[in-house]
Amino acid sequence: MFMSSNDEDTLAFEKALDLCCILGGMCIALTLVRWLSSHSLFYYPVNWQRQYSVLLFAALLAWPIASAQGGIYHPHRTERIGVSLWQFGKSLALWSLLTIGSVFLLNLPNISRQFVFYVLTCSATLVLARQFVTLVALRRLHRFGYNWRTALIIGGRSGCDRFMALLGNAYPMGYHIIACPLDGEPEEAERVLEASEESDEAFILSDAQQGETYVLDLLKRGKRVHVVPELLDVRLFRQSLGDVAGVPVVSLLAGRLSKTQLAAKRLADLAGACLLVVLSSPLLALTALIIKCSSKGPVFFRQTRIGQKGELIRIYKFRTMIADAEEMLKKDSKLRELYVANNFKLPKGRDPRITRIGAFLRATSLDELPQLFNVINGDMSLVGPRPVVPAEVGKYGDCVQLLLSAKPGMTGHWQINGRSEIEEYARRVELDMEYIRDQSLGKDIEILLRTVPAVLLRKGAH
Repeated sequence: MFMSSNDEDTLAFEKALDLCCILGGMCIALTLVRWLSSHSLFYYPVNWQRQYSVLLFAALLAWPIASAQGGIYHPHRTERIGVSLWQFGKSLALWSLLTIGSVFLLNLPNISRQFVFYVLTCSATLVLARQFVTLVALRRLHRFGYNWRTALIIGGRSGCDRFMALLGNAYPMGYHIIACPLDGEPEEAERVLEASEESDEAFILSDAQQGETYVLDLLKRGKRVHVVPELLDVRLFRQSLGDVAGVPVVSLLAGRLSKTQLAAKRLADLAGACLLVVLSSPLLALTALIIKCSSKGPVFFRQTRIGQKGELIRIYKFRTMIADAEEMLKKDSKLRELYVANNFKLPKGRDPRITRIGAFLRATSLDELPQLFNVINGDMSLVGPRPVVPAEVGKYGDCVQLLLSAKPGMTGHWQINGRSEIEEYARRVELDMEYIRDQSLGKDIEILLRTVPAVLLRKGAH
């Protein structure tokens, strides 16, 4: 596999750093047990220095074996951070087993199991932290032009255009791009091979004619080759790489929660919503009183949205507009056009229907609190995709069924990534699909924790 010298140097440095992390984990464990020993919480066994030195040697020797088995040292330029950390986690698990096995095989009975646990935990934490910091730092450096590579994209014209946008604009990964769309011209094979001389690696789309020939020719020239499935956008689904009779296949699975997970999520929604209602009841009462006294109209705003399986639901919010806001929007054609053109929301400062208290409620997201009763009622979840109005459903195109497979949520990817600051509706759809693909109880907790600073900073709220 061809790699630039910068990539090779970076990977060699990473390998050395990880060995230093294991050594550092040993030092931290020794410091910890010394402190515990001073408080009579740890006792050194006999001949501990010699056997603990053997433990360190076994741990350092086991890491190259485990990392080679996991194939974790490669350029992570196109890889998501979560995927990379998961691969490192699996290699660390194998390394832990090899290290523990060495203790038994080498007959080291005087090594404390408590100490081994400390060494493995501290070392694994340091290695994962090192990898995370490295990935973030490299991606920052790529944005400033460090260690860029030239990528050759081969495929149909429409496929090349889509993949160029993905590789170069949506997720900048440090690539100069050369596109070779294939139109069946007689001289296109020569054109591709000439372009390959200037490239470091190639992406061949599955709709490329004579794709197998290009793969072999590029590999002979020492290029790294990626074969990209172009039948559908696999980013919407959970993916795993397998094989059928030795042929590599990408297996896709739609994001779904099991019945047990759904029951656990419903219990968490009920408990969380009820607790929040109790804790915020004084604020709810005060807000309702201020709205009632400051403008004519009901305290709550009710609107029809699309729920799970396409069922129509009525969501509740504190009223932030004048009483006849809907009628005003329907009657004012220019205002309606601006509303639709701006993805079913008027631009900040351009909505004459919002009251003074309503502007404050929107900025602080307090207008969303009554949706807790929607959660208790089972129409919504604390975390989920956006609850869209019926007119927005068409914007989701082929993703509608995925959207309707989950309950809408009070918060989700859209809310923690800028809300109204996201101008392109396609990006909103993408965020909802990412949530459905990755949905889990752990992901819900992560989103809830990230919602707090997003609300406090008033990010995208208006």
